[in-house]
Amino acid sequence: MATDALLSVQDVSVHFGGIVALDGVSFDIPSSQIVGLIGPNGAGKTTLFNCISRLYDVNWGDILFEGHSILKSPVYKMSSIGIGRTFQNLALFANLSVLDNIMIGGHCTGKTDYLSNALHLPWIKREEKELRSRAMDLLRFMGLQETAMQRIGGLPFGVQKRLEIARALLSRPKLLLMDEPAGGLNHNELSELVETIRKIRDEFGTTVLLVEHHMGLVMEVSEKVVALSFGRKLAEGSPKVIQEHPDVIEAYLGTGKK
Repeated sequence: MATDALLSVQDVSVHFGGIVALDGVSFDIPSSQIVGLIGPNGAGKTTLFNCISRLYDVNWGDILFEGHSILKSPVYKMSSIGIGRTFQNLALFANLSVLDNIMIGGHCTGKTDYLSNALHLPWIKREEKELRSRAMDLLRFMGLQETAMQRIGGLPFGVQKRLEIARALLSRPKLLLMDEPAGGLNHNELSELVETIRKIRDEFGTTVLLVEHHMGLVMEVSEKVVALSFGRKLAEGSPKVIQEHPDVIEAYLGTGKK
């Protein structure tokens, strides 16, 4: 394993009773790389995401972030150490404005506490003002600044997906986990998503790990792809290597895949 990896998954195994969800999975992700994680349903992709997010515990192995194990870190610390995530099912607050939804993603980076808020201390207002400014910057980054004061529940699904990405970015993650970002998007929205992922990496230097079933998007945007099947790593390499790998073709891509 490379010692300069931002994220290092080391021989990770996860069992749920008698079910082996992950079986000795290992791979590294260097900083500022876009990596796709693929595999058929039940391959262990979401389980691995949940381990990196600390939603699940690991039975064996380790997960290092910037050279340090995260396995003893609680879930609420993930954002503050630099790991952000979007979800397959939108986790937005439909009755709040777009701006309020985005700002929620940045509160973990602040220093506010219950007592300070109750006393309305001056630095609380300064921090809130800065958070609001950063949220507006991200809306402009996404080309969605005109939606700032709208209720998020009334916006099209594709726009909501982009807004969830913006919210995840407000915590300034070094690693962004994207869970099925293409789900439910039309052709034009898929093209926008490809450009958005590249912009996130290029302009913020954010490393991206995405779980995705849309093979066209994965192969277009990823610099490296990791393929899982039945909890084990089948292959790892460039999109071209993965597309031509016989085990991956048999397990997932299909013989008709170009």
